[in-house]
Amino acid sequence: MTDESETSEYPKLDDSRFEVKWKKKGSSSSPPPQTAEPRESATSDEEESVEDLPRRLAESHERIKDLQDKWHRAAADLANLRRRTEQERGDVEKFASMLLVAELLPVLDNFERALETIPGNLSGLTWIQGVMLIERHFRAILEHQGVAPIEAQGKPFSASYHEAISERETEDAEPGTVTQVYQKGYTMHGRVIRPALVELAKRPAGTSSPGGEETTSEDRDIELGGTTTPGAEEIARESAVENAGP
Repeated sequence: MTDESETSEYPKLDDSRFEVKWKKKGSSSSPPPQTAEPRESATSDEEESVEDLPRRLAESHERIKDLQDKWHRAAADLANLRRRTEQERGDVEKFASMLLVAELLPVLDNFERALETIPGNLSGLTWIQGVMLIERHFRAILEHQGVAPIEAQGKPFSASYHEAISERETEDAEPGTVTQVYQKGYTMHGRVIRPALVELAKRPAGTSSPGGEETTSEDRDIELGGTTTPGAEEIARESAVENAGP
């Protein structure tokens, strides 16, 4: 009884759950064998790639050179832009007060006229010395801003710095030389903010030119670049009155 009960507890070996299904060796699907590529095609491809290598290398060098040129041009453009920007910023800082300085120049002219008319016996007075001190201080402020007078007396005429309002016949100076300054001119950092009003020397009528020809009024006008301004003295006086202010 005991043996039969023990054997009944375990499944039989021929139970379908423990059957092992074996596949036949030839039944499994195996991948088809790889066929080797023709040796001749691989060799020809290698030869073509080797022959094409110099051309590809030259193209790469050309592309690198082109990119380097573009980079150099871009760097130069950037440097020029920075330089122009810095220059414009500097000009703005330099000439920001130009309009104010131009308005203050008549004040400097009035100081000069006032000091020129002071009698010598009064120059030692305290209030006269105070006016002189104010004039010197005012001039120093303008010079600190880059203001400088234009040298005109005895200089050849220059349309960039001088404005001729009259002519005077004289043999003491070369034609076109400044003989008198009616109003001083000034520059600011090398830029003209007011040209000098001047009188120019001209060759007297009837005298011969260096070429031996007699000088006429038309020839003198041509030498000086045009006709003279009539009423030069009146213009100078009016300019002085306008600069004097109220």
